[in-house]
Amino acid sequence: MTRRKEVLIPSNKKPTLLALPLSLAVLLLVGATVSCSSDAPAPPPPPPTGARVLSISASLKQPTAPGDLVAAIDMVYNAGARGQFISYTWKNLEPSAGNFALNDLSNGIDYLGRTRGMRLLIGIQVINTTGKEIPTDLAGTAFDSPVMLNRFHALLDAIFPRLNGQVLYLSIGNEVDVYLANHRAEWPAYKAFYNDALAYVHAHQPSIKVGVTATFSGASGSTRTQVADLNSGSDIWILTYYPLGPAFVPFDPAVALTDIPAMVAMTGGRPLVLQEVGYPTSATLSSNEAQQARFVNNVYTAWSANSAAIPFLNYFALHDFSPAQCDQWGAYYGLPNDVNFKAYLCSLGLRQLDGTPKQGWQAFVDGARATGLP
Repeated sequence: MTRRKEVLIPSNKKPTLLALPLSLAVLLLVGATVSCSSDAPAPPPPPPTGARVLSISASLKQPTAPGDLVAAIDMVYNAGARGQFISYTWKNLEPSAGNFALNDLSNGIDYLGRTRGMRLLIGIQVINTTGKEIPTDLAGTAFDSPVMLNRFHALLDAIFPRLNGQVLYLSIGNEVDVYLANHRAEWPAYKAFYNDALAYVHAHQPSIKVGVTATFSGASGSTRTQVADLNSGSDIWILTYYPLGPAFVPFDPAVALTDIPAMVAMTGGRPLVLQEVGYPTSATLSSNEAQQARFVNNVYTAWSANSAAIPFLNYFALHDFSPAQCDQWGAYYGLPNDVNFKAYLCSLGLRQLDGTPKQGWQAFVDGARATGLP
């Protein structure tokens, strides 16, 4: 069986690994519309303590209409999802020194957690895959400098009162192996920053499990030693998983049956949180809906066989994204003219952009039911 290998992406400097972060897509999910959902149903009872939680990023169909956000959350809830992943960059949470913009974060936590009773994974993107996402005035500051550490403490102090019992996990940095693979001298400084933040959360919010998100490619490939070292003090391992080969062509869906156990083996017995799991359907990538459905089925099979080790799994995503959104991401990653890259991004949904379900959506619903989720 073909194993997943590193995906090499051309850049202005050297090849890098890449997988889609949620931060850009989360704009579809949380924001001003969240606070308008006063007619949402009363929160259901949460899953039993210790139960594994299924999530799917509730991206919206397009064009959007009033009520689409609630409809999307209802859809994923009725499919068996009792979790959500929401994520923000540090510089968006602190647009200027000491000035915090936390309303969207609060609205997301309140609506998804308190109103809808979902368990949450929260991401603070200090690094976001290919670049730093820190406040502008800190651009030239080392990760392990006292100024950087104290500023992040202040951000956490502002966030802590907004959390509630539904926030289970906190990720500090998204797919950090990608950036650090191209800035290898910064590994020690980021580890010092992360360990300091980890200790600070433990001291002030001991119930929340803390980790740092890496790609599966990086954690199992060229940066596996550094990723393992970075996670030496983590409460949980957090990974993203898109089984892509050269030119973003996905591997056979069967790779999930071996890749997911390999992820569990690398955590040293700590819980594994799968922040993002996805598979494109674009014919440009020699893929299709049937392959995605097989992948979904195999993910459930592997998850069930390792259920005690994987308490939270978030599938990415509910709906496909628009060409305009994928153009935006292409520009963000420096691949504005890469047809395959955009085909990958724009076909990850289990439902088409107009809301039409793909075969993978039914596989997702049937798999949740068959495995007793929620």
